[in-house]
Amino acid sequence: MPEPCRAARVDIEAKLLKKSFFPLDQLRKYLTRQKIAEILSCSCEDCAKDKLLYGTHVDSEAFSDEIVGGPQSRDDLERTYFSVFGLLTISEHPSLIIGFLRRKCSDSFLESWVTHKSTFSPEVLEACTGNMRFDRSRFDIFVDRFDRNLPKFAVPHMETRSFRHYHAGVVLPFIDEQVIGLREDETGNLTPEGANGKVFAFKFHREYCKFRDVNPRLELVRKQITTTAPRAFLEQTNIEYVQRYKNNHIVKLIKAYGHGDTINLILPRAWTNLDHLLRNQVFGYGHKRGSLLEKANAWRQLLGIAGALKMIQGFAIGADSRASPTSIERVCIHFDLKPDNILVESEDGNWLITDFGSAALTKRRRGKTTPSVNGHFGTDAYAPPEIEDMDMHFGRAYDIWSLGCIILEVTAFMVLGYPGLVGSNDESNGVFGLDQARCTMPSWSRYQDERFFCQETPNGNYVVKEAITTFISTLEQQHATSNSSEKSKVFLGRVVELVKSMLKPNAKDRPDISEVVQRLSGALSQAKAVATTSVSYGTVAAAAGETVIGSPALNHIEILHWSAARNEWDNSRMEALENEAGYMQIYCRSPGREPVPLSFRRSDVKILPLYAFWNPNNMYSTRTWLDFSFLSAGKRAVVSNAMFGFTGNSGLADARIVQSTLTSQEIEGSYALNYLRVSRPSSLSGMLKGMLRKKKDEPILEFGTATIQIWVEQSNGGATNAATQASTAPEGSRGTRAAQMLNRDKQNALPRRIVIYLHQQCFICTVRIDVNWVLEPDEKDSKVLLFKPHPSERKRPFYASWIRPTQEEADAGYTAGVPLSPKVLQYFEDHDWFEAAEFELQFLSGAERERFRTKFLEVKQTWHRLYKASESTAPINRMPDGAAHLPSGIGTPPVPKTKARLLPTTSPRTSLVEAASISSGKEAGSRHDSTSEDFDIDPTKLMVPISIDSRSANNRRRRVVSGDV
Repeated sequence: MPEPCRAARVDIEAKLLKKSFFPLDQLRKYLTRQKIAEILSCSCEDCAKDKLLYGTHVDSEAFSDEIVGGPQSRDDLERTYFSVFGLLTISEHPSLIIGFLRRKCSDSFLESWVTHKSTFSPEVLEACTGNMRFDRSRFDIFVDRFDRNLPKFAVPHMETRSFRHYHAGVVLPFIDEQVIGLREDETGNLTPEGANGKVFAFKFHREYCKFRDVNPRLELVRKQITTTAPRAFLEQTNIEYVQRYKNNHIVKLIKAYGHGDTINLILPRAWTNLDHLLRNQVFGYGHKRGSLLEKANAWRQLLGIAGALKMIQGFAIGADSRASPTSIERVCIHFDLKPDNILVESEDGNWLITDFGSAALTKRRRGKTTPSVNGHFGTDAYAPPEIEDMDMHFGRAYDIWSLGCIILEVTAFMVLGYPGLVGSNDESNGVFGLDQARCTMPSWSRYQDERFFCQETPNGNYVVKEAITTFISTLEQQHATSNSSEKSKVFLGRVVELVKSMLKPNAKDRPDISEVVQRLSGALSQAKAVATTSVSYGTVAAAAGETVIGSPALNHIEILHWSAARNEWDNSRMEALENEAGYMQIYCRSPGREPVPLSFRRSDVKILPLYAFWNPNNMYSTRTWLDFSFLSAGKRAVVSNAMFGFTGNSGLADARIVQSTLTSQEIEGSYALNYLRVSRPSSLSGMLKGMLRKKKDEPILEFGTATIQIWVEQSNGGATNAATQASTAPEGSRGTRAAQMLNRDKQNALPRRIVIYLHQQCFICTVRIDVNWVLEPDEKDSKVLLFKPHPSERKRPFYASWIRPTQEEADAGYTAGVPLSPKVLQYFEDHDWFEAAEFELQFLSGAERERFRTKFLEVKQTWHRLYKASESTAPINRMPDGAAHLPSGIGTPPVPKTKARLLPTTSPRTSLVEAASISSGKEAGSRHDSTSEDFDIDPTKLMVPISIDSRSANNRRRRVVSGDV
């Protein structure tokens, strides 16, 4: 049996394995009074020698009480010796604790060695170890072990916001630390985004986090400044100075400290920064733009940033906006305002100014320097023309220019979306973005930069780049062509004029920060005052036999209803009613106006969820989120006065609630896709034809960006529900009893669907959540999920459907619509199905993929549990057969003779034959029926549209394929 001291050392070393330090709270847990007494009672040769150094009897029990600090002092570092005893134990001399106890060298004293001293002094050890120093070899070995292990036990507690410097050997109490804020450079290497250092995400170990307002469970950010100490210390000093201001738009400093030759700033971890928010689609900020420009939260955030800057500058109304050389206060001028230095607290949180103290950096960096050209904008990209003047003394007007650049970027995004910044190559509606305009240079220049200004001639005056001036003027023109309200156009005009005044090349001509705040606040206040004249929306009472739909969730949503007569968006509330015959009344209640009724039969109308078709890479002229059309076999039949928009941070969620309520399809989740790839099954006949053509028949088609949603069908209320429960049995193939059993099963386990909106094609693809296909993550790409048949060894396909616009609707630029009636939706699904061997979906990020996967599995498990509990006899996802069956009581939905063509974005073979082969458009029945066989098709006949009426309707054992792609 090993000696107690050696056993304890092994235990501690095991707990230290793969750790940078031994947490004090774990030492307290391990070093109980009994364990300490056991270690001190060790009689091995080394322990015996150490005890003789003090010439006294070792009372293990008494020393144990003193080490733990007594019954009331286990957390008092001044009175406990846990870290000291643990360090001595791992240094193979636990009995030396006697000398440390006598000298009162407690845990607090041990921590002070690494906190306040740059080097370790053996003299203190000599005083604590009696005559051990006379055995020099033994003493030196002990000192070496003690010195090497000291940082692992003397970990500083962080409990004060005052600046403190630690020497380079100190181990800090950070866990789960990782580098963040990296951006890929031109060579493909990852480099820090910031110019002044690296950024790390981490958590405090709970034992050492003693800040009153910091939760140790939350992730924080540490900025490590790698520049020289004086410049870094200035930044620290400026941030601490700025913390005197209590402002919700200034980043909160948790701790500033030195570590070796670096300065470190601990800050709350933000969700992202403004640069990423406006340019990276992963954050989904495009849907926060809304139908009313002036109601977007971005303007209130910009006003908050301007107000914080005014407070930082200590600006007085009427004072000169440009400080004199003798009175400049570096802390009052940020000198590095840019989107990278504006943090976004959370998805709906505040924008925060960060990275203070660059004033010194700017003064040292005067002169003609060229900023970064590709990828990340260099700091100088947002600097004003005076940065080129070697003799210029910078003042507050410096920040005004930078803030003007930021406001222009936000304005470009709010008006044009992502293309407003990064541009768009869309053939029908291309956009020259602001980022591209910034890269333009006058013809005489041999260099390229991303500044907002240039010189007209080699020695000429500084001006705003011509391409940027043109871009600013087109913003209002682009906004005017959309269905934007007159109030929005007036608001945009005021913002544009403010930006123009802030981007004056001469610093003296720019407004001061007080005027900027006043003008931006005035524009917002005027828009708000005009937009809301009353808070009463009135009420609509249900008539006899009518049922209110979606109350109260639907009634509480602020909906924008487009008034074509007044060319304005009206703030409205929606009330939806339905009677026993399936006729719907939708009322739009606006303040001070009579409710506007929309009347139609549910089974006759479809909703166009335009928001789900928005390709973030393209610009759209409409600000309509939801539109309505009558079902048609040809040209679009418009439902009058049925254009709706949304605004605010909840706009996207509100649009989904309205769509879910009116279609009886609850949207459980919505996610963005980089692309959808569909693999169709390979048939034996296709393989033989490929051999004859000496070409490989690639069955994979790609459909570009898309939105994917998870739907859960809801049962309708009232008589509509009764009508839709009527028999759907095909004549001659099922009896009445079988049909009733099928309907019972469907009611107990209503369908769940995966619904994919193809942005470029404007089609909708639906896939029933089922047991004969599964979802699998791709092992090579963390952003990809696969839909595959189940079980895979049977190599059977699964089935999906297209919901498409008519060809005339597609030619006019309209998207597919979702029928309001679930039974009509099922009819169109059964009418236009296809076989699939695999779906490949790439999400914007791995996190987005996992969110979809989690929600999908949750919905599928619920469906499967209900399906099994119903003792269902309904077949699942079988190959359709026969004609699509009409639900009774709703009439025959109009079906075009020629289906709208579906073309992929990219394909190994771009012929219509490829697209046709997955766009079967079968004149088929429900996928819940029996199977049919394949037959060969002459590909040359697929090159022309095939009319549904020209097909043979007598041969039931056939495979019908539409060429109307």
